[in-house]
Amino acid sequence: MNPIRLISIAAATFAAGFASFNAAAVEPTQDNLKYANYYFAYPYPEKPLPALTGTPKGYEPFHMEHYGRHGSRWHIGEWVYRQPIDLLRPAERNNKLTERGRQLMAQLRKTEKQSRKRSGELTQLGAEQHRGIARRMTKNFPEIFKGNSRVDARSTEVIRCILSMDNELRELAAYNPNLDITSDASASTMYYLNYTDTVADRLTNLPEASAAVKKAKKAFPKDLSFLSEIISDEKFASDSIKGNDLAGALMRISTNSQSLDEPTPIWDLISSQNLVNYAGRGDIDWFLRYGNSDLTEGSGPMRARYLLRNIIESADTSVMRRSPSANMRFGHDVVVVPLTTLMDLNGYGRKINDFTKVDDFWNLYDITPMAANIQMIFYRPKGGKAYTPDDVLVKVLLNEKETTLPATPVSGPYYRWSDVRKVYLDRLGEERYPSDDSDY
Repeated sequence: MNPIRLISIAAATFAAGFASFNAAAVEPTQDNLKYANYYFAYPYPEKPLPALTGTPKGYEPFHMEHYGRHGSRWHIGEWVYRQPIDLLRPAERNNKLTERGRQLMAQLRKTEKQSRKRSGELTQLGAEQHRGIARRMTKNFPEIFKGNSRVDARSTEVIRCILSMDNELRELAAYNPNLDITSDASASTMYYLNYTDTVADRLTNLPEASAAVKKAKKAFPKDLSFLSEIISDEKFASDSIKGNDLAGALMRISTNSQSLDEPTPIWDLISSQNLVNYAGRGDIDWFLRYGNSDLTEGSGPMRARYLLRNIIESADTSVMRRSPSANMRFGHDVVVVPLTTLMDLNGYGRKINDFTKVDDFWNLYDITPMAANIQMIFYRPKGGKAYTPDDVLVKVLLNEKETTLPATPVSGPYYRWSDVRKVYLDRLGEERYPSDDSDY
């Protein structure tokens, strides 16, 4: 995590909050926006991507396995936009709002009105994120999307995921109208696109794990210093305003506003420390559920076991075909994260039992911003030469950046697929897909 958290820890009391407003307001720069964690709007191409390593000599890309999160969205639940208004109503009724507080209420009401009937829906920015990803796919790997290459896409049943898929596929079709594109969104594929693991859910609540989370979060208290900027009476705020709830509600509105056409401009109320602490608390919560730890019996990464098995099986049926192809899947952040840890991309599968160390390497803004995606690119000898599965190479992009894998590379980010496949199958063990074969 950014070392600015070492500058100071804002006191989490009303007295300290009203003592002075010393924290400097931040600007909505890319470096600050990232602390929104899983609300971070996909930062490319505004932030330049690193150049990809050149294709190994004598090889060419010919297949892709993909999983992508939906793009930027409205908050899920209209209550999210109403909560800060409701929490500030007592101060408004009793004329305890400052001028900035009254401006804030007007801003919050405007956003709340815009959000109605939009719960969880894809925004225009979210659609453009996926079109941009598709454009860069065709630029980076034109060999995969040439001629009548086959593109098979699947989405969860959620409309923001379906529309994300639609935008990406339409961009691919615009690039090459001859592509053989099929798509589907069905409950029948939810078991791997967005599996609900009730056993893992139970293991996140084990007493030792809960205690580890509580201890680690002490380093990231909520910053209540903004209260003196919007409420004029310290005692009234202490007696009548739920400060911790309000801090959380305003952070939710602020961090996700970057995904909207008209953001809610409340950056003047946010300190850099508050941003860092918000991200730190989120990292710990998500590591509890999806990270690799003995405290949850290693269940976090295994939430994606059916998805990884599907990817391996799909690749097995595709890598020996003569024609190029891509298998694409669209879903959610709660799938991207455990898939990243299960695949051990960039070492994110590392086991951590002391949750105070999570923030040293676990950053959600790197793993799952809005429109997060994992692209597995497969390479074979070029020129139509005969090849075997052992000749196939693979590299993986996490959010379009090359990653390390838990195997010995052949060169740079390139690995032998047979080596990577064996590592993953060993992790998955003998467990197969959920049974659904009973007779009616």
